[in-house]
Amino acid sequence: MDSQSSVGAGYVAGLIEVAALAGVGRDALLHQAGLRDPDSAQPQARWPMADVIALFEAAVALTGREDLGLAFARRVRPGTFNVLGYALMTCRTLGEAIEVAQHFRRLVFDIGYSEMRFVVNEQEARLGWHVVSRALPYSRSLAESLIASWTHFGRWMAGVELPLKEVLFLHAAPSDVRPYEAFFECPVRFDACENTLVFAGALLDMPLLQADETLHLAMREQARAAMEKAFSQTDIGHRLRQALIPLMPRCEATLEKAAAALSLSPRSLQRRLGESALGFQSVLDAVRRDMAIIYLRDPALSVLDVALLLGYAEQSSFTRFFRACFARTPSGWRRAQGIAM
Repeated sequence: MDSQSSVGAGYVAGLIEVAALAGVGRDALLHQAGLRDPDSAQPQARWPMADVIALFEAAVALTGREDLGLAFARRVRPGTFNVLGYALMTCRTLGEAIEVAQHFRRLVFDIGYSEMRFVVNEQEARLGWHVVSRALPYSRSLAESLIASWTHFGRWMAGVELPLKEVLFLHAAPSDVRPYEAFFECPVRFDACENTLVFAGALLDMPLLQADETLHLAMREQARAAMEKAFSQTDIGHRLRQALIPLMPRCEATLEKAAAALSLSPRSLQRRLGESALGFQSVLDAVRRDMAIIYLRDPALSVLDVALLLGYAEQSSFTRFFRACFARTPSGWRRAQGIAM
């Protein structure tokens, strides 16, 4: 359920630091938010999403800064995003970093409250953050902090300004939009239908300054282990993902087969997924998206091989699915990544 969604402690620590720099101490911030001080100093601790929203709103109220999200973004560092931050900075390109962020996004923002959406077409790329919760409120300062953080961290990883075409925000404009235009260095439109960064697709090929394949693989393994620790076997979404991966090559990625692999009845699996605001098909599609990118990075696998590993009887069906997700064919994606076929 979205009310059970959580946020990594590194992100919350960034907010507490920004508030302190503005003269608002941790105790005052927690008091304004109506929260007790939890034992969340450990790096792996997580905060309930409802508490994080309350903290952002309290920080805006106490500091009087409408642009608190921008101040937050300016102090972003790799640890803000848990071990994921280090995995991102060691990627080869900006596009690869976005793909890794999608795969391990739960380390920062758990599922249920929001989702990350990434779409590429021939003209541009759009990276957005969409709130899907009906049980928790929308927070403009939280939305702005995340969109601005992506921008700032991307610039830091690439070592260049990364020009944007446009930035969109779902909420109404603040009293002064100039700080936003100065930060993003592009037109900023409020009262839009989404929270999204819009930029040229060519930027996805931008090399990152600290790219290191060996270190990246180590950081990905740490991110995977952190996911395992943070989201235990009681997490039905995680358990289903793990069950589906070996079922797909056998063309057995069905509700019935997955339920049997989890020692559940199909009805029980559907009920537990519903309790976590998940659907079987949405989980299967997410697994296929993530695994498609992993498999396509292996030049030894043909596109047909990848299709079969994902449970498609025909390459054309996989190509249609991949195009719908990434706005390009699997072969086109490989060419863009410089992967020999």
